[in-house]
Amino acid sequence: MLDRTVYWLFRLAILLARPLPLRVGYWFGERIALICYVIIFPRHRKALNANLSHILRSNDARYVDSVARRSFRNFGKYVIDLIHYPLVTRAEIRRRLRFDQWEDLDRIAASGRGIIIASMHFGNWDIGGAALAASGYPVSAIAESFRYQPMNDLVQGSRAKLGMSIIGRRAVGTSVFRALRRREMLAMLIDVPNHQFGIYVDFFGAPAFVSSAPARVALRTGAWVVPAVVLRGPEDDLIIRPVLDLSLREFPRTGDEDRDVYELTRLILQSLESMIRAHPDQWFIFRRLWQQPGFAAAAHGELAEGV
Repeated sequence: MLDRTVYWLFRLAILLARPLPLRVGYWFGERIALICYVIIFPRHRKALNANLSHILRSNDARYVDSVARRSFRNFGKYVIDLIHYPLVTRAEIRRRLRFDQWEDLDRIAASGRGIIIASMHFGNWDIGGAALAASGYPVSAIAESFRYQPMNDLVQGSRAKLGMSIIGRRAVGTSVFRALRRREMLAMLIDVPNHQFGIYVDFFGAPAFVSSAPARVALRTGAWVVPAVVLRGPEDDLIIRPVLDLSLREFPRTGDEDRDVYELTRLILQSLESMIRAHPDQWFIFRRLWQQPGFAAAAHGELAEGV
């Protein structure tokens, strides 16, 4: 019932917001998101506050709540972007883009190996893939599937309009390896695991349950691994700034697959930590990632090491 309700609310949002200029849509999206934060999604609000308490190393509920509210407001802008995807042109994406790592990206793209863009629900991750596609790179993205099929078709169809090939998480398998054999860029999110590829890895000083899929696929195919996020603004909401970390292109293997998967996953997360610290209100993590606030546990020497 909830899935169907969310679907029709999203259809209503499309009807009302798509005709609006993007900045006006952002204004409405922020305010609707705050209503959702306060009234509609209490479980997500509590999970986000717990995660931010860990990241910010703070028990100040008022301070953590203020950052969480900004996070929901930014997520409201993301939803407005999602609604507008079918209307976005490549020229508009290029006009909004600020990126100065093209030479490095061209160099690794010319290496003949596939590239895994390891990202998370941060900023405007979909537009990052669209920016690559708009610049002539072949991009496939693994997207989380929605349980309610009409909702899944609606969202994935909007994402496909951005120029990426969409691979549903339920279809992950040979599609992933075929994409890398075609020397495509494969975008994967690390902060939403499933039980098949989930792994506990040290993240912000405590074990977090994340996806090992980017590391596993990279180790099995020899693909480059590039941790990346896409910042919104901050000087202008319309500006998007992809930030790529190219330091993990060469990962030394030990021959112990489990150990290598753990270490590569840890290094990906370590790379992403600095961006989250700088912009905690742009990470949309609405599930409880840690069992208790990491700073409090650390103060008592109770943090378990990742396994």
